[in-house]
Amino acid sequence: MNRALKIAIQGGPASFHETAAKELFPSATISTLPCASFIELCQTLESGLADSAVMAVQNSLAGPLLPNYRLMDQFGFSITAERWLLLDQTLMALPGQKLEDIKQVWSHPIALLQCCDYLDGLTSVTTKETSDTADTARLIKAEQIEGVAAIASRKAAELYGLEVLHQNVANDVENYTRFVVLSREVPAKKANKATLLLPYPVVKFSLDTLLEKLDDCALDLTMLQPLPSPNPGQPEEWVLELEGEQAACITRALAALETVAPTHTILGLYPKAEAPLPQDRLAGCLSSILTAQSELA
Repeated sequence: MNRALKIAIQGGPASFHETAAKELFPSATISTLPCASFIELCQTLESGLADSAVMAVQNSLAGPLLPNYRLMDQFGFSITAERWLLLDQTLMALPGQKLEDIKQVWSHPIALLQCCDYLDGLTSVTTKETSDTADTARLIKAEQIEGVAAIASRKAAELYGLEVLHQNVANDVENYTRFVVLSREVPAKKANKATLLLPYPVVKFSLDTLLEKLDDCALDLTMLQPLPSPNPGQPEEWVLELEGEQAACITRALAALETVAPTHTILGLYPKAEAPLPQDRLAGCLSSILTAQSELA
């Protein structure tokens, strides 16, 4: 009998990361290893306790989770797969609680950001950031906390016996997050999507040349974002994501990059997942590509 794959995730049972892990490994028996933070997730994978990790990197409303790209680079991990997951952000509280009883809403900061329009409409209700959506639901039930609601998945409400006060409280019901599989192994040689880090001087002085070369490779440039430096005073790097119909497109692009950015870092070569929304509806991606040229000119 094959042993279960151990997959590190941020959060615990009924978290969106757990759902994503199950969808990313549909034919495997997996055992998820809950982690309280993305740093802990990376440490768990680095230690060898996990075979792989599943990490959120982008939300259609909140944009890219840029610190996670930095973590990939720091730990030397590679992206091997990706998947978009529709999030059903749900407001829940102890059974018997009504919306008018709620004085505070707790959830992960990214979830709160995704639901900010709804939260702004709640009178005299404050928010509190927590480490995980589903675990917040568990805590409210375990400690019988009244006057507090959680934002988490409907699965979390069912698992922990909480009452749904309002469904689909995100700013847009089409609220998707992109999750990736991280590995300690070197990325594959051939794939139709690439995630790269570019040194600042390349983007500052050679962006037009870079984009021209990429245009010749029949590729879609889906992300170009500045990644703040971990050390004050050092130049930032930029995250670049490319997609092509064929693996040969990525191969040509990487060869072209060698002439412009020989010191680029490959964070992953992997099969692209079909985006659930047009690129102009994915927050923080194309807008940064369009403004980068004018800002860096």
